[in-house]
Amino acid sequence: MLEPLGSIIIILLFPILLSQSLAFAFSNSYVTIASSGTIRETTGMAIKFVVAYSLTTSAPESLVQHVAQFDLVIIDFSSCGLASRIKAINPKAIVIAYSSIMSMHTSYSDWNEVNSHEDWFLHDVNGNRIRAVNGFNGWYGMDVGNLGWREHFANRLKALLETYPDLDGMFADNAWDGFAYGVWNVPKEQLPADIGSRWHNDMLGMISYVKGTIGSKLFIVNTSNDDDYVDACDGKMWEGWVHASWYSFDQFISEYYWKPYVDDSLEHVSRRGKYYLALSGTKIPQDPTESDREKTRAIMMYCFCSYLLGVNGTKATFGFNFIDSNDGSLGYYPEFDEARALGSPTGYFYQFGSVYARDFNNGKVLVNPGTSSLTVDLGGEYKTLDGQIVSNVTLDAHSGIILLKT
Repeated sequence: MLEPLGSIIIILLFPILLSQSLAFAFSNSYVTIASSGTIRETTGMAIKFVVAYSLTTSAPESLVQHVAQFDLVIIDFSSCGLASRIKAINPKAIVIAYSSIMSMHTSYSDWNEVNSHEDWFLHDVNGNRIRAVNGFNGWYGMDVGNLGWREHFANRLKALLETYPDLDGMFADNAWDGFAYGVWNVPKEQLPADIGSRWHNDMLGMISYVKGTIGSKLFIVNTSNDDDYVDACDGKMWEGWVHASWYSFDQFISEYYWKPYVDDSLEHVSRRGKYYLALSGTKIPQDPTESDREKTRAIMMYCFCSYLLGVNGTKATFGFNFIDSNDGSLGYYPEFDEARALGSPTGYFYQFGSVYARDFNNGKVLVNPGTSSLTVDLGGEYKTLDGQIVSNVTLDAHSGIILLKT
């Protein structure tokens, strides 16, 4: 789960769409930011977002121009002033501020107030506050079933939305579907037995309370839950979708676990008209070689093509790694926009020989989630994104390809 440190900022952004757009029956008007910073109106379907740590209100204009090419933005609650800068460039941008629904840092501006309410915190069996460790930055766990914490959190979000009218809503991290026992500074046996049993209903109540408080403003949560949590708000992000940013180049989930990401989660949620932020990534060395960059791009294409198999409706979008990713991509890959030439999907994805496929008005997407290389006869000629004409393709293990009609 993403967790800000100090002034860290998270930005998730939907795409600005090109004239040949991936339509998905989407009729809303969007804008494209050209390199000069000018805007032209186009139509199409959201595809891309980017997660941007370290972007502050003093970010250079060139970086703001870069993020403004996307269409949904999540900024940290401490830097809400970025909303007006982004919307000045792209008025169609949806700007949402980051928060964490169940954590508290001593560095947060409301620490003094929260610290005075002991009952808002989670405690071990000895009555001590518990802190999340093992990569979770040491924040204190908050009791999402406590009415006082719910009111404080929800009212703080509402106040931000009123203070910064350019904000369209809020994004809440750490909306755990079930209580995680292995992240705390005490072992499971030192945690009260009731925490796990009440957690899901408590979190559901918390999400419902916040959404009710902020009203028509968007409320999107970072969760693995695809059902009642999502029904209670406006949608979800799934961090670590198909391939997580903390996975190495050679670490993949099996086809058995891959498929539910595509149909049970992405297809299921996006078809219901909810926001779905599919966030994938990989662990990239500090000074990547050309081989490292090629492996990164291959994993990105595998995840992106998997996304194209399952996306439905008008509010789903895809992101890969972060704006400060070690490959220097700034979270953007040309394939995000090149894929718009596919047009709209003509149906759901299906098995095509030993791989998975989805047909579009102007092409086809193939994904091989298996562990062996596979060659597929396409039954006709197609063009790859780099212009090659092919009638069959070989897909490596855990790979994907976008093919356009000739």
